[in-house]
Amino acid sequence: MRKLIINSLLSAGLAILFLAGVKPLQAHADNVIVCIDPGHGGEDQGASYSGYDEKDLDFKIATAMYEELSQYEGITVYMTRYGDDTLSLKQRAQIAAGYGAEFLYSIHINACDDHKMFGSEVWISAYGNHYAKGRSFGEIAENELESTVGVYSKGVKTKLSGNGKQDYYGIIRHARSNGVTGCIIEHCYMDNDHDIGYAFNDDILVQMGKADATSVAKYYGLKSTTLGKDYSGYKRAVYEAPKAPVRQDDTPPEYVNIELMEYNAAESTAKLHVWGKDSQTKIIYYNYSSDGGATWSPLHGWTAETEGYLTIPVSGPDVVIALYNRYCGGTESNHVILY
Repeated sequence: MRKLIINSLLSAGLAILFLAGVKPLQAHADNVIVCIDPGHGGEDQGASYSGYDEKDLDFKIATAMYEELSQYEGITVYMTRYGDDTLSLKQRAQIAAGYGAEFLYSIHINACDDHKMFGSEVWISAYGNHYAKGRSFGEIAENELESTVGVYSKGVKTKLSGNGKQDYYGIIRHARSNGVTGCIIEHCYMDNDHDIGYAFNDDILVQMGKADATSVAKYYGLKSTTLGKDYSGYKRAVYEAPKAPVRQDDTPPEYVNIELMEYNAAESTAKLHVWGKDSQTKIIYYNYSSDGGATWSPLHGWTAETEGYLTIPVSGPDVVIALYNRYCGGTESNHVILY
């Protein structure tokens, strides 16, 4: 009955009336309350690629998360939409606040204009306790997606608006103004060959939703007799609320240097020693060129810290590497001449 009431009111554009006049089912006093937001919906299809609309993929993940998380004790779980409804970002935040939710998880699949990116990321508020809670949860979520599903992790990030006075992403901004901690979970990219196997596979979308549910269970130390899982002893990282907003890194890595270790002409490969440094945020990608930077390889995951070794295929004499941080700032290395 609750779902029918919500859907009928929202489809009529009366989200505010729902909040003011219809009370959601009451959670027990000792329960934590959270809300899952399937991204986009209705007239807003989100990203569209290869015949798939993001809103449908988001809903599959969110539904799996809802069904899994609802089987834990000590938590009451709601969703902002239970069908293909059109909702503004402000309405989504208001619905979560109307439920009395502490956390709002906005579920998404990513895409970018140049189709080069891959991996998952969690966007959080840059402000105070919302940042502290968001970072703690986001790190769990990123680790869970990488360890159980295999998605490459791009990390937990903040982004301020152009004037630097508020969170950039509307769902996070509106959640915060309603006293709710909001985050966006971008699970993978639907427009990059590296991630398509995740985005367009229903079984993996369900795995992603279950991974999100496990992340919430770990964050709150929950257990489920039904699922046979107990995270009551889980120790999550706890962060202090920053006194000032945590701004995104607007600068590229400080430097990238390469040294030729070996050139194998018969196999057309070069082994390189690579140094890179970014003192503000983690380096996550690299690509390379063997024609002096005229053409570049696709992006690859960079898992080293400050230095590492790469063996790359080469088709020309002039090799250069570029490293990119979590905010896609890139720096090119010196050039190495093979012959």
